[in-house]
Parts: sequence; structure tokens; C-alpha cells
Amino acid sequence: MTGELQGIVQAGFEQIEAVFSDGFNQGREVGAALTVLREGEVLIDLVGGHTNRARSALWQPDTLVCCFSISKAISSMCVLRAVDAGHLALDALVTRYWPEFGQVGKGEVTVRDLLSHQAGVPGFHEPVDREFYYRWDEVCRRLAEESPWWPPGTAHGYHARTLGFLLGELLHRASGRTIDKWLRDMAEQVSADLHFGLSTPDQARCADMLPAKVRPGDTQNWSQAMRRMAADFGDPSTVTGATFQNPAMRAGYMNTPEFRSALIPAINGHGTSRGIATLFAALPQLLHAETLVEAGQTQVHGPDEVLKSKTRFGLGFMLYEEESPIGWPGCMGHAGAGGSVAFYDPKTKVAFAFVMNQMQEGVVTGGTTAQTCIDALKAALT
Repeated sequence: MTGELQGIVQAGFEQIEAVFSDGFNQGREVGAALTVLREGEVLIDLVGGHTNRARSALWQPDTLVCCFSISKAISSMCVLRAVDAGHLALDALVTRYWPEFGQVGKGEVTVRDLLSHQAGVPGFHEPVDREFYYRWDEVCRRLAEESPWWPPGTAHGYHARTLGFLLGELLHRASGRTIDKWLRDMAEQVSADLHFGLSTPDQARCADMLPAKVRPGDTQNWSQAMRRMAADFGDPSTVTGATFQNPAMRAGYMNTPEFRSALIPAINGHGTSRGIATLFAALPQLLHAETLVEAGQTQVHGPDEVLKSKTRFGLGFMLYEEESPIGWPGCMGHAGAGGSVAFYDPKTKVAFAFVMNQMQEGVVTGGTTAQTCIDALKAALT
């Protein structure tokens, strides 16, 4: 290894190391980590750069980082485990477990609908305060009372922040156990360093997330879908604006002890790239074979009411779609805000996780470094 990179690269995968390193050489990345596993074998496990803007602390193999919406796939794994354990049924009405949720036209929403972003409650019509998402019971009460943005089951739209509450409350009602405990048990089973709600000692291992800065001309490279999404982003009267900006959380919220210790399971999972990849690699042992197959099958595909691009979802997993690619066709995973991405390919038995702290603007599925690493990995596997 050279420079600030440290870790493992198996022979035949050196090109992935090269493009990972390019992220730093080109000034895109401040700190990042990349792990690729295949049937228990470590193909790549790299860390590099720094954990803060001042570049005063090196990224270590045990550095924790917020993986944002990769958390949605992790939350969905917890729900699918509960399905396998008999606590939940995919085609059961949510009201079977959470009766209050059936208000205002949501009585026919199924567990499958929640997992595939069809429930119609990605955001709130009425304003909520900045600290709203730190109050679990209130969020869940409001979700039960909220009128859907579209008739449930007739369309899909990315439940960017509400999905974790929907799945977490469902799990708690059905099993008596909170979603962070479901994750803890699952992570301990496979020795994955991955958490919902960080202890104070673990917070000391966290990298600071660095918000994206849009430079002049950057938006010229945005897709038409991204431009449409951006046009509605700041208007909370639209479904996109309500999803992402009601509330607009405080500047730097993702680096506060309050956020790191909270339970907001759609967006605040924290882990190492090794931990995330380990969990995805373990999907065949964590889920029944038929559940894993169904989880990777298309549940919805087409225009996304929130993201304004075409998206494809399985049961809680983002699936490959040309406008919003996750890995390559056949992969199941999720992206995180700013450029992180993780996935599992059932065909090659490969798990991939890329995380970073310098966020990139205008990306829905994986930033530039992640995508170049994925392309290089795909080439190395063929």
C-alpha cells in the first residue's frame, strides 16, 4: 500500500484500489472506506484519508461513519428476519399489527407496501419542528394520522426519512422488540460493526460528515430527473419538499451526539465499510432462501413520486435501474446520501460497501468514486 491508504487488496483487484485512490488524488474524497467480500473471502478492504475537515485524524479500520439511507436496507433486513420468525406476514395489513395506522385511507396498506415505498406517507402535510424526528412516539402517531400523498398501492415514492419509523414501529408492535435490538442481534450473529443509536464511547470513533458544496457549473451535469427533484426540494407543499425539508434539520445535525445516539433508522445507521459489507454478505444465512429471492425481486418499478427519476425496489432493497443504478443488474442494496452505496449480488456472491465523509451533491445512487469502483469491480469479476 502507498500513501495514506491501508488495508487488503487481493491479486486481480488492483484496479479497484487505483480508482479508490483516485478519489483522493482528484480531491473528491476527504476520508473513505471500501470493502468487497466474496463468500467469506476478503477481496478488498481499504481505508484512506481523514475523519475531519481539518485532516488532523486519519481514517482507521474501525472508524464509524453515518451510512444514511443504506440504513433502509438494514432496517428492511430486520423486518424480513421478523417475517421468517413468524412475527409478520408480507401480505398482511399493517393494521393487523398497528391498528391506528389505518386512518385516512391507509387501511389497505400491507407490510409489502411499506417495504416497497407504496404507502404514500413519505412526508407530512403540516409543518413539524426541527427536533421532530428525535421523538419516536410522536412521529409514529403523526404517521398513523397522516393522509397519504397518493392512494396507497397505486404509485411509489421514496420514503426518505419516514421508512425507518414505519418499519420500526411495525416491528415493535408485532414482536415487542425495537428495531435497534433486532439489528444488534443480527450484527452480533455475523460480527458486523454496525449500529442504530451509538453509545458515547462509539461516538468517539465517528467520522464527521462534510456537507456537499455546489460549485458553479456543477448543476449542469445533473440529470433531468435531478433537476425536477431540485425544483421541488425546497417547497414543502410538494411531496418532494415535504419528504426532505419538513423539517429542515439543523446545519451539521449529522455530527451531533443527539443524532448519533438517536433512533432514526431510515437515515442514521453507523458502521464501518467492513461491517456493512459483512452484513450484506451474510444475507444467505440471515434470511430464508425463499425470502432472500423474493426480497430481490421487483416489487415496483417506474417514475418515483419523490425522487422524480425511475427507481426499482424489491422488499426494502434498491434494485438496479439504469436511471438509478445499484451495482449491476441482479444486485440488491441501497445508496446513502452524498455518495455511499452497499449491495449484494446473489449470482456472484459478492458484497460491496463504500462509505465516505465528503458528501457529493446531486447523487441519488452512489457518488463518483463509488461508481468507478463498482465499474472496476465488475470488470475484474468478468
